Amino acid sequence: MRNKELQEFYIGWMEKAPVTFSKHIKKVLLLLVVVVFAAAILLAVSQKKFSSANFEFGTLTEVKGVYYEQPVPCIKVVNGKDIFGTSSYITIPLLGFGKMGAAGVISAAKKEKNTSFNQREMTLKGTLLYNDGKLLMQIDSNDKPFVHIGSVASADLLPKQEDLGLLQIKGEIVDPKCYFGVMKPGQGKPHKDCAIRCILGGIPPVVRVTNEEGATNYYLLLNESGGAMNEAVKNFVAEPVTITARAVKYDDWIVLYVKQEKGIERYSYLQEKFGSAIQYCASTCSK
Repeated sequence: MRNKELQEFYIGWMEKAPVTFSKHIKKVLLLLVVVVFAAAILLAVSQKKFSSANFEFGTLTEVKGVYYEQPVPCIKVVNGKDIFGTSSYITIPLLGFGKMGAAGVISAAKKEKNTSFNQREMTLKGTLLYNDGKLLMQIDSNDKPFVHIGSVASADLLPKQEDLGLLQIKGEIVDPKCYFGVMKPGQGKPHKDCAIRCILGGIPPVVRVTNEEGATNYYLLLNESGGAMNEAVKNFVAEPVTITARAVKYDDWIVLYVKQEKGIERYSYLQEKFGSAIQYCASTCSK
């Protein structure tokens, strides 16, 4: 072995590494720092944005409007007027405390006050939650939510209905309480177990749909006769689904009336884009 090669050979117990060896290590370390820094930036940029959902925990708000029970318990509230002086409205679906729908609270209040609530003007008190242009309210018996029950509302204050015909949409079934304010995240596989429990507790299921331009819309789900289908959707929550149903618009919400036995199917992006190739491989690749 030549003398130069002996000088460059490095053994761990030596006090100082050879010059060429140390230069090589410095280059490698510098490259690793750059790679780690770039990977950290890429990872941060690619992360999903933090939800803008809000839940006004601990704050009770009174709203005045028209209460109605179909398609789901809601209160319709005046939301100002446009430039032509026409009143606009926002529909606020009602939810119960915890992982429960509002049906129990409403039933108890009806029995206590011994009167009908449907299509009556009233003042409600509860906790607001909101996200992406949708507003919901949690009502709790302990808060005495039915502040004032007024007279039967005039016909022009009741929800305006528009039949949109048969629609087929692709989206994700979420529980609106968590998605619109209580949890972050309130959708997807990390939230699946919680969402199923909320929906089985009576919170009406909602389908979240995002189009190719990134715009999002939301649809309430009911069965074809207008009844709850919470039990029917439990196996489809937090998964991509295709839903075929009759759609009816009630002011600022759209309701899908679904045939339970065939209206909901799991949806696979890969199957849609590469379905023929997958089927071909399944029939030939194993031979």
